[in-house]
Amino acid sequence: MGFLFSKPSYDPKRDIPDLTGKVVIVTGANAGIGAQTVEQLAQHGAKVYLACRTESKARAAIADIEKANPALKGQDRLVWLPLDLSSLHSAKAAAEEFLTKEKRLNLLINNAGRLTAEYVLTSEGIEESVAVNHLGHLVFTTTLLPLMKETAKEKGSDVRIVNVDHFYMTLPLRE
Repeated sequence: MGFLFSKPSYDPKRDIPDLTGKVVIVTGANAGIGAQTVEQLAQHGAKVYLACRTESKARAAIADIEKANPALKGQDRLVWLPLDLSSLHSAKAAAEEFLTKEKRLNLLINNAGRLTAEYVLTSEGIEESVAVNHLGHLVFTTTLLPLMKETAKEKGSDVRIVNVDHFYMTLPLRE
């Protein structure tokens, strides 16, 4: 019962290790949990790719983070990576673009998600929520996996994939 009445003991300033030299990708990084995650990782030294659909939103998130953390400005530790998870082709292309830019990937945080909305098929014939929340991340991750395996071979390396669950799907009840 103690956990219900105790104060949280996690403190990002104290509990996140130095990430200098680490390379990270965060999908859905321009808002919410994704943007907060990017900010904490960058504050601790990581180079973070904001994998987002919209350049203007990604650049605005980068500007907001740099404004709140002036020491990050001009460090080139916050980078936009174009990624539209509703397109499997785009997911693969984004991962392949990243592979041309970096020789390591320490952490992949699959955070992007689509809220429940109208039933819409993508140009590839996949229901859009399924494409964004599941299949796009699958293609993106599997394309990056060989690089992550190579990074994991480095001495002292700690490579991880974090999947943030966005289970927003609600089904209408039928009588």
